[in-house]
Amino acid sequence: MKLSAPTIKAFVIAVIIAGLFGVISILASDGMGMEGAKAFAISMCFILYGLLSAAPMVLAEKPEYKTLGVASMIVSTLAFILTVAAILAEITDAGFLKFIASLFILSLGLAHICLLHHFNLQNKYAHYARVTATIAITLFTLLIIVRVFDTFMLYESFLYNQSTAKITVVAFIIDLTATLLVPLCNRLQVTEKVEMIFDETPPVDQMEKQEV
Repeated sequence: MKLSAPTIKAFVIAVIIAGLFGVISILASDGMGMEGAKAFAISMCFILYGLLSAAPMVLAEKPEYKTLGVASMIVSTLAFILTVAAILAEITDAGFLKFIASLFILSLGLAHICLLHHFNLQNKYAHYARVTATIAITLFTLLIIVRVFDTFMLYESFLYNQSTAKITVVAFIIDLTATLLVPLCNRLQVTEKVEMIFDETPPVDQMEKQEV
């Protein structure tokens, strides 16, 4: 999935405009009304979700990871659209806002995974690190989303939080560690062992001599 040059230029212009609007809004914050605040929030969301879509957009150009890249962009785009709708319509429904939050967390996790898959791995250790990081990111993301929709009360919440909090922190630590190991291990000069294959078939020259 490769974007055309005009499309990329349009995105560049849109990002610059959003950034300038955000800066101007902050500098002139004394006169910012409700409509100005909404426009500022939308511009910041555009930049944020644009960042989360950048790595997936580039990754989608690789045939082997096209599905991952496109799926990540779809999640980020949907999250942006719903966020803008919530801002414009001033939606305060808790369930709807939790759903938007879960999409944001999911898009963040997918962007992280897509970023790891940009590396052209040079050895098996970097590959193991990336697989470990991907699993940890997936687990951490799912646990955070579950936490967003958490409805446990009283002692159930205490027991639930005690168990999931530890797993969430462990997944986060493994995520950070494995992510750091991917580029480090990828720099290792690993000499792969050559497997010796024993073939009882005699060489071609010996077979010709035998025939003569």
